[in-house]
Amino acid sequence: MMINFLIILGIIAIGAWLGNVLLAVDAQVAQSRSRMRAAKDSTSKLEATIRRLQREEENLVTEIDECMADTVEARRKQSDIQRRLSEAQTKQRPQLLILTDRRNPNDKEWLVTVVNTQIGEIDALHPLAVEWARGRDYLVWAESDREAGERAIRRFSARPGYQIKQVKPLTKDIYTTATDRTAA
Repeated sequence: MMINFLIILGIIAIGAWLGNVLLAVDAQVAQSRSRMRAAKDSTSKLEATIRRLQREEENLVTEIDECMADTVEARRKQSDIQRRLSEAQTKQRPQLLILTDRRNPNDKEWLVTVVNTQIGEIDALHPLAVEWARGRDYLVWAESDREAGERAIRRFSARPGYQIKQVKPLTKDIYTTATDRTAA
């Protein structure tokens, strides 16, 4: 009977031990399932984030392409405007100033270009600094180009920096007096 008691006691001990092992295994399985659920949740969150970031990337790529197209168009417009500006600056300015209204019967019309670069050196923001640097055209009546230059020099000699850049004859009479118009 003692042996039976010992056998039953051994079976109970083994059962208790197996119960403890089973409880530990069950706890580890539950913990593993919990970790697996957390990993799946994290994975699904990461996949959603990746899909969102991919959509944002596609939107940004589209926006970048639009910005590049706008930039190319703006640069094309800028180069066109700069080209037109440089063409306009190289053309003869239509403004023609009359140096003096004194005219002798034998005088011819001369175009005298007067420059003054000192205006821009002294005050770069002066509204006429660029125009004076390029030169301003004056209509001068004189018998010769030398005399036209001398008249312009006399007019501007009191102020420093003014120089005669060029004197050229006008091929057609652009200024006619009132008597000339009525006679024609």
